Amino acid sequence: MTLESGWEDAAAEAALDAAAARYLGNDGFIPNAIEAAHERLREYAREFDYRIESVIDSLQGPEIVEQSDRHFRIRFGWDHEAAPYLEWGTSEHTIEGDPILSFIWEDRHDPPEWVAEEYEREGGGYRVFLPEVEVAGVRETRFARHALDWLRREVAS
Repeated sequence: MTLESGWEDAAAEAALDAAAARYLGNDGFIPNAIEAAHERLREYAREFDYRIESVIDSLQGPEIVEQSDRHFRIRFGWDHEAAPYLEWGTSEHTIEGDPILSFIWEDRHDPPEWVAEEYEREGGGYRVFLPEVEVAGVRETRFARHALDWLRREVAS
């Protein structure tokens, strides 16, 4: 039996392609790790009645950002301004600005009288502008670390 020249390179490339498919394919390690992170965020959102889909929708990647004949590096992350605060949490604090927070207080969330008296109707509620917000703190979700922990367990098994 005679082997073609360059068979080592072809074998290495095939093995790397198979590994990339195992990590990035539809049921691969990375999509499942990302789903674990998103489920952690959704659990948090249900507990505190937060809308979290914009954070989930901010997912960047996954993509291969470096590849050689022996390895590849994959990057993914969430590009939303709230993502680090959700990951690590915050302490109790006050934020001041002009305005610092604007939102629609929806009718279905029963706005208090002062909201209806002070602010204009917009959409299905009232457009509220607050110059100062006292934040009780945000409990850390550890959603990104949860994804990495999930990935480590799966790859090790």
